[in-house]
Amino acid sequence: MIRARAIRFFERLLSRIAVGILLSGLLAAASWIRSGSAQTRPVTVAPGFEFNVFADPIKVPDFAFNAFSGPTSMAFDARGRLFVGTLQGKILVLIDSDDNGVVDQVKTFAAGISQPLGLEFRSNGDLYVTSSKVNGVGRILRLRDNNGDDIADEITTVVDDLPSDGDHQTDKLKFGPDGLLYIGQGSSTDAGTPQPGHPGERPLNGTILRLNVDTQVLSVFAKGIRQPIGLAFDPVSGALFATDVGSGELCQIGCTGDPDPAPPEEINWIVQGGNYGFPKCEGAPVSSNLDCAGVRQAITFFAPHLTPTSIAFYTGPQAGADENQMLVTIYKRLNAQGGNLQRFTLTGSTSVGFQMTSVDPPIADFGLIDPFDGPIDTAVDPISGDIYVARIDPVTHSDLNEHHNIIYRIHKSGSDSMPLIGPVRSTVAADGTASVTIIGRHLKPGAVIFADGSPIQTQQGSSIFELTAGVPPLSSCTRTTLFQVRNPDGSTSNAQSAKLSKPNCDEPQIIHLSILKKGKPADQIPAGIKPKKIRLIVDGIRFDAGATVLIGGTPAELESASATELVALFTKPMIAQPGTLSVQVRNSNGLLSNAMSVVVAQE
Repeated sequence: MIRARAIRFFERLLSRIAVGILLSGLLAAASWIRSGSAQTRPVTVAPGFEFNVFADPIKVPDFAFNAFSGPTSMAFDARGRLFVGTLQGKILVLIDSDDNGVVDQVKTFAAGISQPLGLEFRSNGDLYVTSSKVNGVGRILRLRDNNGDDIADEITTVVDDLPSDGDHQTDKLKFGPDGLLYIGQGSSTDAGTPQPGHPGERPLNGTILRLNVDTQVLSVFAKGIRQPIGLAFDPVSGALFATDVGSGELCQIGCTGDPDPAPPEEINWIVQGGNYGFPKCEGAPVSSNLDCAGVRQAITFFAPHLTPTSIAFYTGPQAGADENQMLVTIYKRLNAQGGNLQRFTLTGSTSVGFQMTSVDPPIADFGLIDPFDGPIDTAVDPISGDIYVARIDPVTHSDLNEHHNIIYRIHKSGSDSMPLIGPVRSTVAADGTASVTIIGRHLKPGAVIFADGSPIQTQQGSSIFELTAGVPPLSSCTRTTLFQVRNPDGSTSNAQSAKLSKPNCDEPQIIHLSILKKGKPADQIPAGIKPKKIRLIVDGIRFDAGATVLIGGTPAELESASATELVALFTKPMIAQPGTLSVQVRNSNGLLSNAMSVVVAQE
């Protein structure tokens, strides 16, 4: 019998235990894994979808360097270019320069980054990366390209000495709607008890961490999450969701004895201060276990050992009726389950809680046979809405090109024949003259930009993906315009709305938000607190005499008002449940300020 403790990817396979020793031991004992050729079944996708191989070891030679050089993480930049972290320690830029859905140019953005398991762009273009040294600490790195040559000029350690020297590592990371960076930090042990010579659990292990990247203040946002590999924010509610991989051994060959006692795998709705049970209350909390008191239950479960590795939300112009479905990659295929890209509808809210409902069939089944081979990350192209899934196969095959180190591009049937455009970038001068730049896919020579249904003179931008045009001048401070692109064959893109604003106009602007709790400053609002005990102070400029504070889109009663400060009162429903509340100021002329947010947290 072979028992491989946590053979799931990034558990013990790629953890602080010597990777080569572990794998060589497994492969020597199971000769069927060492077959000369990689084993697979055909990849299939759900009706209404198509797919192709975007990148593989032939197109990306780095993927064939050795058994440990496949993709681990992905992120798109604002130009719609795919950045990929590899287990070999590189950050690659994979470019499809001819718009045929296949990579044809590979650039090395950075190298020498140990285990880059998470990539995330900030809105200013900085790339944040998680890195875990083998048998060493975890780090959060910031990478900057200052001269635009697609090579990182600055690599700065923002956070160091994260506890990744145990069984698990520093995982993926995501910026939240509050502008803060959220990080999954794995546990130090399998089930709470350290192996001889290995560290035990420490305060930052098994947590979701929150980082202010400007002040570098790091805090624990939630705890009791053994291995939160995947993170994503719901684009509708702003709520944070995370995968969790349960403890226990997986019996692969010649198993005898009791049924597998391992807990299920999970998707959790993450709230500030939440406790999710690890190590003493994994799975669904039960009243007979005193350690389950106060533990929050997962919103969905998977069979033990399947290993959910990423979460993304289906957004973009192709999504249609599937918009905002939650997409989850399942790394392992066991008992005819997993090894696929599953999808779920998410219902509910931060006020009443969330429910997940599986949508069948899964978007993709990756045809897994070989152990350790499976999908590890998902990214949605912000321009086209195409879904990209990274698959890694860290087992040596006789032909390195046979490794299933692959990135798939999945899209709605027929979408490749349609122009698709992303958010519009605008430039407006003080006199109201304005121009726009549109980044798109499948834009044909001669494509024309339409503004509010009328064609405007269009020029080709710096690539086949870019169009620019001047727009009619603004006569007022702001104007909202609907843009589309029409190809010469008459095919028309999705519509993108853009708010054009003159600089230094009379639009209100929020500069700072602060909270007073019983007259004293507070960082957050306790959920369920009596509203009369809380005040929201909105500091800014250009608030007119009829200005209103909108909290979560609802006008709030004002206690006092001036041109630079508004003091708003909360209602009971606003702060009844944990979540993030958007705050804006609306002047009497209808002009809206920028949006900021406050956090309602579970005490």
